[in-house]
Amino acid sequence: MNNGIMRSVLQDNHETLINQYEASLADVWALQSTLNDEVLSHVAQELALSDADHTWAKEWISDTATIFRFLRYHKFIRSFALEAIHTTLVWRLNALRLSTLPSALFHCLPPPICDPLGRPLVFLHLSELLTCEQTMMDGFLISLERLRIHMRSLNDKYANHEIILQCVFVVDLEGLSIQSFNLKILTWFMKEVVPRYPGMFAAVFLLNYSWTYAMTWSIVKCLLPNSAVARVFFPSREELLQYCSPSALPSNYGGALSPLHLVEDPLNSDDQTSASSVFIPPRSSLNPFFGYPSVASLSRPHVVKQGRRRKRDLLLTLSVLWWRRWGARVIILFFLIAVSLTRKRVRGVNRWMLGVPLSSGNTLQ
Repeated sequence: MNNGIMRSVLQDNHETLINQYEASLADVWALQSTLNDEVLSHVAQELALSDADHTWAKEWISDTATIFRFLRYHKFIRSFALEAIHTTLVWRLNALRLSTLPSALFHCLPPPICDPLGRPLVFLHLSELLTCEQTMMDGFLISLERLRIHMRSLNDKYANHEIILQCVFVVDLEGLSIQSFNLKILTWFMKEVVPRYPGMFAAVFLLNYSWTYAMTWSIVKCLLPNSAVARVFFPSREELLQYCSPSALPSNYGGALSPLHLVEDPLNSDDQTSASSVFIPPRSSLNPFFGYPSVASLSRPHVVKQGRRRKRDLLLTLSVLWWRRWGARVIILFFLIAVSLTRKRVRGVNRWMLGVPLSSGNTLQ
């Protein structure tokens, strides 16, 4: 796809998105009102939220761009969007409460640098994801949450400008081998990430793409919805420069800026949040006191303090660990028992139908 066609496609998609946002804004506000008045109150009682957690949840609900993306992802059907938002809110409170911990997976260029349509440019070197799967997944979610917060801060800061609903991802494939391709991570991304952060990517530019990736892409695109495939582009360095202009790109990608690692990254700045600490869920892989709630310092994220040690936390953690260790075997055992009982009952019915006397041990119940 040449640069002219790529720019035209992105321009058309952007205009459609903005028109949809403006047309559905009243519905988004009504949905936010319901979430604040009913859903959040119910969740607060159900999970016994602290004041900090309640404030954290309320901030997310009040993010108009996020609620719009949920509504759009669910075809503007209010009931579907409401259910998805409720489910995501509970998930965020139970599993994600890590949004202010630093993560270096993404590198966002600082404002006013943006693509021609005013959207943030976010860089990701894919080879950096080749770490422990769980560590990568946690880091990706933290980075994505910080990106959401950054986009909201831009909308609050530049309220008189056109709202920012999406960002543009520049993914560098350099150093990534075909053997390192992990289908499990792609499946996790589509099932766990996209439904919880819908519609954030306006486009994904894959750089340093060669013919050796062609087979992998032919497999991957069959697993992606058409709407996602249509947002993936493979520009050359020259085409990327023509689209973004040199003033919006780091020098190691042909631009006029400093090298990427020397460019300020607003996703990892301490002023993104005013909180002094962040709660880490008991069973997060980032929690050194696994099983008990912990708190990490923002100024020194490597310093983690253990919270209250409650018996219910210990019992719940032991139950979770036991199930992880033995759950599959327990399911198989119950399945075998059910099959055995079913076969025994079927044999008894067959003998009865053939007129064979049943012994006391084979009496039908």
